[in-house]
Amino acid sequence: MSVVDEVKQRVDIVDLIGSRVRLQKAGQNYKGLCPFHSEKTPSFVVFPETQTWHCFGACNTGGDVFTFVMQMEGVEFGEALRQLADRAGVILEPLDEEGQARRELTDRLRAANTEAARFFHRTLMATDVGASALAYLRRRGLTDATLQTFQLGYAPDDWHACEQALQGAGYDQELLMEAGLLVRNDRGNVYDRFRDRVMFPIRDPRGHVVGFAGRVLGQGEPKYLNTPQTPLFDKGHLLYGFDLAREAIRQTGTAIVVEGYMDVIGPYQEGVHNLVAVMGTALTGDHVALLQPIVERLIFALDPDAAGVRATERGVEVAQGAMPRETVPIPTASGLVRYESRLKADIRVLALPDGLDPDELVLQDRERWDRLVEEAKPVVEHLIGLAVAGADLSTARGKRQVVDKVLPIINELANPLERQHYTQRLAQAIRIDERTLADEARRLRGGARRRGTASEEASTKAAAASREVPIDLESRAVALLVRYPDVGWQVLEKTELSPQALGESFADSRHRLIWDALCQVAPEIGPGEDALERVLAHLDTSVGAHVESLHSRLQGGPPLSPEMVREDLIKSTIRLRERSLSRTMRELQFLLDDAVASSELEGVAHISDLINRGRTELRLLHQRAHELSLIGSSRR
Repeated sequence: MSVVDEVKQRVDIVDLIGSRVRLQKAGQNYKGLCPFHSEKTPSFVVFPETQTWHCFGACNTGGDVFTFVMQMEGVEFGEALRQLADRAGVILEPLDEEGQARRELTDRLRAANTEAARFFHRTLMATDVGASALAYLRRRGLTDATLQTFQLGYAPDDWHACEQALQGAGYDQELLMEAGLLVRNDRGNVYDRFRDRVMFPIRDPRGHVVGFAGRVLGQGEPKYLNTPQTPLFDKGHLLYGFDLAREAIRQTGTAIVVEGYMDVIGPYQEGVHNLVAVMGTALTGDHVALLQPIVERLIFALDPDAAGVRATERGVEVAQGAMPRETVPIPTASGLVRYESRLKADIRVLALPDGLDPDELVLQDRERWDRLVEEAKPVVEHLIGLAVAGADLSTARGKRQVVDKVLPIINELANPLERQHYTQRLAQAIRIDERTLADEARRLRGGARRRGTASEEASTKAAAASREVPIDLESRAVALLVRYPDVGWQVLEKTELSPQALGESFADSRHRLIWDALCQVAPEIGPGEDALERVLAHLDTSVGAHVESLHSRLQGGPPLSPEMVREDLIKSTIRLRERSLSRTMRELQFLLDDAVASSELEGVAHISDLINRGRTELRLLHQRAHELSLIGSSRR
């Protein structure tokens, strides 16, 4: 039994979800309000028999214990596995001496930072030394409740106050230096890094204090001083306020990226909880990875000055590379279907009024802030305006610069109507013929696909032939899809299954993640190419190790011809979808019985419609399977 299976066996899904969601027994199952979207009528159901959950409301998602923790905590599979293993008492793997030492150091550093945050907060709230800092924060409009929520503090204007307080609590000097709380100068003297500064504790996604930002109160540089990079603290991996904002982001589907600590704190006090801040650095792929599982709309609300404009452009570029994508089937002139990758997320830009930061704006005029959020411009519209304003449109070169900057972003839009609309807008803005611009857009899309094919041609020719070993249906299908992705796309066309429908058919949450990654890299994969390396780049270590294991086991069996792979995948994908549909039908029947018993006529009609659709899909699936089996038999 794998460690994943052991964890699933030991963790009861009702206990796990029941600790986060108020569940009520309904027959053999449990119902509650979905924690992933706002609703008044329970549509979230937990099924003890299959150890799964499903939201039949706006989310229309489901999964197992791992999927629930990943979505609830906004973490990757590896972290969900670690949390659930701790809960179940399962040892993931024995650590060697070096690994054990790293873990112990991390625990000690985390404890030291937690104690430092307490010291700074006590100094601010309960001592005469912190009175000036407290007065400053109150002038900024912050209440005591907000100061406590964010555990704001004050580092005394003293060379050794923090050091003495933490050494008194049992933390030695070397550890405090490792945590970034102390610093040693060229002469070997050790002293507090933060002095006479308002202190902002910085937390990781789980709420642990991992570092600090200190704002100088009087004259001095830098204005803000951060903890240096440590085993816990890396500005490129952390978003300020994310631990408090995560639930609001999940509920609204919207995250607003701002620049400063106060830009998060002030709005939070006024009830605007879905803001996070970058900390003196550009938005990174790791920042986006924190937001990606729970965000549908990402809004940049950065300063309107030149630096803010550059930060917005850079943030948009990073977000487009890291946010979720979907693989879209595109009919071709020859009657076949090709697949293109499109950005699923909605990225927008909020134009801040000159001279006002988000915290000042929200505190002064909450209604105006809400209106600006609602009116945030789609990123393409914003970038067209910036590009046109900064170019000399009287020259061909100036027009070329605008096209090169904006057209690739238009190509990323999933909706063809939106692509056409912004292509028209861009053509009008730079005064060229729309058809010329549309031709250029098609050329760019075709060039991207050809580059993806050519760059991997050499490795494709050297790929080893596939071999079969006895593994379960789902694992085998995933291994075949990764090894033979081009055959997989052909199979989807023949079975008339959408990429989304196949993804929903995988019961193992790791296989869903692998399939999602495969769909993201699909446009880059050439004929006959093994997609393993490209897929691994989109997975965390634990899921990556799993797909590598499946791939290796597949390679260990007898050779398979393309025809054998095609038939194998046709049968397995249809069986997986049938199994998934049958499970969904059983779940819907439970909901129907419950709605009938409660005399919820509207619910009865809705669920009956879903059941009828499921039956129709099953019937068509059986019919398609029969047709394909006859075709295969005639070929043999």
